Amino acid sequence: MVRGLTAPAAATVESLLAEPFFSRLLADGDVVNTRFLSPDDPVAVDVVARGWASAVEHDAVDFLTWPYEWPFAMLKDAALLQLHLLATCVRAGWLLKDATPFNIQWDGTKPVFIDIPSFVPREDGEYWQGYRQFCSMFLIPLMLTAHLGIPHQPLLRSSLEGIPPEEAARYFYGLRRFKRGVPSHVWFPARVEGWMRSRGGMRRRSRLGRRQSKTALLALLDNLRRLVTGLSPGRASPSGWARYPETHSYDEGDFERKMAFVEKHASMRQPRLLWDLGANTGTFSRITARHSQIVVALDGDHEAVDVLYREAREGDERNIIPLVMDLANPSPGQGWSGRERAPFVERRSPDMALCLALIHHLRVSANVPVSLLVEWLRSLNATVIVEFIGRDDEMFATLAENKREDYADYTAENFQSEVERHFMIEDRMGLKGGKREMLLLEPKNTALT
Repeated sequence: MVRGLTAPAAATVESLLAEPFFSRLLADGDVVNTRFLSPDDPVAVDVVARGWASAVEHDAVDFLTWPYEWPFAMLKDAALLQLHLLATCVRAGWLLKDATPFNIQWDGTKPVFIDIPSFVPREDGEYWQGYRQFCSMFLIPLMLTAHLGIPHQPLLRSSLEGIPPEEAARYFYGLRRFKRGVPSHVWFPARVEGWMRSRGGMRRRSRLGRRQSKTALLALLDNLRRLVTGLSPGRASPSGWARYPETHSYDEGDFERKMAFVEKHASMRQPRLLWDLGANTGTFSRITARHSQIVVALDGDHEAVDVLYREAREGDERNIIPLVMDLANPSPGQGWSGRERAPFVERRSPDMALCLALIHHLRVSANVPVSLLVEWLRSLNATVIVEFIGRDDEMFATLAENKREDYADYTAENFQSEVERHFMIEDRMGLKGGKREMLLLEPKNTALT
């Protein structure tokens, strides 16, 4: 990944790379590896020809993700990294200009800061201008989930600038306003912002005079660190998908055969990037992670994905990136011209995809025809392991209960017919007495019609 720099930014980054504190952050993997390209490098020559003063190269990110796709624990770990980096900077006489989670990406389950030009020397007494942004994009979304049980993902997806204090104050009414962190970081800033807005230009003039000592800033950062560390999701009963290992409908023998089928084919192909579509708490993500460079695990249940992330972070398979994603409504392109934040389906195609016990959910719950589901799988241009759930399976019956539609296209015969239009069936295995079937699919070398 190559980035062009202006002359002032290049001078700042050159100074930064010589700082001992930054060398420690690099060694710990907290910031992305960064180096200047030689002026004679053809890539650097091209960058300079485009009007930049110089070029730096960063290690590439395995898979781009956005904060509105992260489960609670991922956003929390990203917030703690942001505070750690800023405190380290301040002690060394530097500052981070921004406090947005969009500056953080993931090396598996490890957060990595990627916006190196955000590091700037700190002037004596300089106020941390990123405080409001940190609250809007990290702290308030975390507190809404921790204190009120409101998932942060839809809110951050609908507003790329986060949830400002004045808006957040509407959630924390009555006794809710006294929950931990709310008076200091929601209600007081909301009142101040309202007062300043009512007085027009006074806000700008007052900001110019703001001063903040190093001691005061470090104390604020420590307060925020302790607050974020103490936040955890609400104590509501976990969803059914968050308890998937205890509630799935397989007997022990069938489940072991299913795991063996997946592991056999993942180990034979050793994919660089694997998508686990409908991952639940990640049983099969962890199995395939042993044989993949990176696994992107997707599920629409934010509680299940939070469990997946925490278990992967503490386990041996840390090359998993868990994301909260409704596959019937995946992340679109957002920001300027719809291109600033790339849509999920355009970031990087997988080499292999798992689609286990998912087709019936998308057919019944999202009303997507079988033909379109199979076409979408083919569009990935990847090896696919799919599990088809028959109409006589109790899980299909539960989903279709009280539905007026009969889903006439959802039959084993029609599914196989659609599959054979786009794929070659390389392997298959029945489960649950023939009610389910595992299929290994390789895409045909034909264009989609």
